[in-house]
Amino acid sequence: MSGRGTGRRAKPRAGDARTGAHARSAGRPRAVRRLLLGVGVAAVACCLLAVVPRISDGGAPTVDIGATPLPSARPPESIPLPEQPSAQRDLPVRAPASQDPDTLAGLRFPLEPTLKLGGRFVTVAGGDTGPGTGKHLAYRVEIEEGLALDGTLFAAMVQQTLNDSRSWARDGLTFDRIDDAGASFVVRLSSPGTLHRICSPIVGDTSVSNVSCNANGTPWVMINGWRWAQGSTAYGDDIRTYRQMLINHEVGHRLGRQHSTRCGPGGVAPVMMQQTKSRRADNGKVCDANPWPYPTG
Repeated sequence: MSGRGTGRRAKPRAGDARTGAHARSAGRPRAVRRLLLGVGVAAVACCLLAVVPRISDGGAPTVDIGATPLPSARPPESIPLPEQPSAQRDLPVRAPASQDPDTLAGLRFPLEPTLKLGGRFVTVAGGDTGPGTGKHLAYRVEIEEGLALDGTLFAAMVQQTLNDSRSWARDGLTFDRIDDAGASFVVRLSSPGTLHRICSPIVGDTSVSNVSCNANGTPWVMINGWRWAQGSTAYGDDIRTYRQMLINHEVGHRLGRQHSTRCGPGGVAPVMMQQTKSRRADNGKVCDANPWPYPTG
């Protein structure tokens, strides 16, 4: 009797089933809470990684900006190239100091030595046939847009200077100014910055002494607007004579003349001496200022 009773299973009491079900149901919310807590921690961690700088391999901190768009770079401004002429014909207004061209030719004009304009040039309207009977050379005069100098005055001085009997006309040439195609060369009045951009790759750094140039390989004889407006200490207050020298010197290069470093007859500077920089010859003598290829006419 006792052995049979020992192997018999005890019947559960009525309350035991309710207790097990309650334990199981109580465990479920805790599991859900753990799951939600884990998801929340992971989300916070991702957010922190997105905004907190992290150290790259051996480098500076980097910030992951995610989908935040970077500001787009400003497109570069379109700067016209010097060889793109403008069709405009509106030229700078003549300086108000005087309306007399002869007076204006001897006046300085205000201009910044570092001025750099856009590189677009306009043709000075009008033409003038040279008075000589020699071989005719046609040329055109241009001025850079925005340059506050008198293009008409400039063109008139170029024509008068080149056809003077002391100038290159002495070589049996006659210079005709035209304002359309067919010119043998173009005399340009330019801002210093544009001139340096054109001339420096051809003749060396023209910004060192802020000089003009004959741009070999192009049609352009480039006259520095600042030098035209302000002159040179080598010429002092004689602006008119300096401008004549500037024209003859650069057009002389166009005609094939090279630099000279010695005083000419009577101690005058040859026009192909770099008189803008100095009138001192290579032997140490200071030559007298001279704007003409043939000063005795």
